[in-house]
Amino acid sequence: MEKFRLLNADEIECRIAQVKANGISLLLYKTARTDANLLDETVGEEAWENDFKIVDGVLYGGIGIHTSEGVIWKWDAGTESNTEAEKGRASDAFKRAGFKWGIGRELYTAPFIWVPSGKAKIENGKCYDKFEVSEIGYTEKREIDHLVIINASSRVEVFRMNEKVTANFSKEQSSKITKKDATILEALLKKKDVNIPKLLENYKVSTLEELTAEHYARIMEQLNG
Repeated sequence: MEKFRLLNADEIECRIAQVKANGISLLLYKTARTDANLLDETVGEEAWENDFKIVDGVLYGGIGIHTSEGVIWKWDAGTESNTEAEKGRASDAFKRAGFKWGIGRELYTAPFIWVPSGKAKIENGKCYDKFEVSEIGYTEKREIDHLVIINASSRVEVFRMNEKVTANFSKEQSSKITKKDATILEALLKKKDVNIPKLLENYKVSTLEELTAEHYARIMEQLNG
């Protein structure tokens, strides 16, 4: 079966994850419409279907792709949105099933995205700015290695992944950071009230000491940007 292509910049949305007095953090996500479009593009409009089912009170969404051996299904559970509970849960289940097929899975490799307050309008603990991915690039392993985000209204760049850092790291620099570095980073993250468990999840590690020097440089650049 043909592999789904990587997402283009205009197929990726930005969601505000945290709002603090000194800045905001963003998450990258895809819409159910993007999943449907890629399914049409890759396997054909008539070669896939989707369905939903309740298991122990939990809504699961599934995507079935027609093959020479029959329809192959992949399922996942959804969570409701803040606005429309049922519609949001169904959409989320569909998108998660898409991840199971590999659609947009590269978004899991996104860096920690921090936009300092000087680049975002924050009032009374809220940010009403909208943000867009203007550029994105990937490695041969389908991991994000280039990312530029802009303010959708002003068209001003608010985040850029450090290309020099990602391109020029040696084997030594790819090793784990020192305990001292981890302590310094933890103090700074707490000072800026960053969600540390979420950051660890984004980088697929369990502790700060498991971060590489490259990760450390990226995060420090964003925190001090």
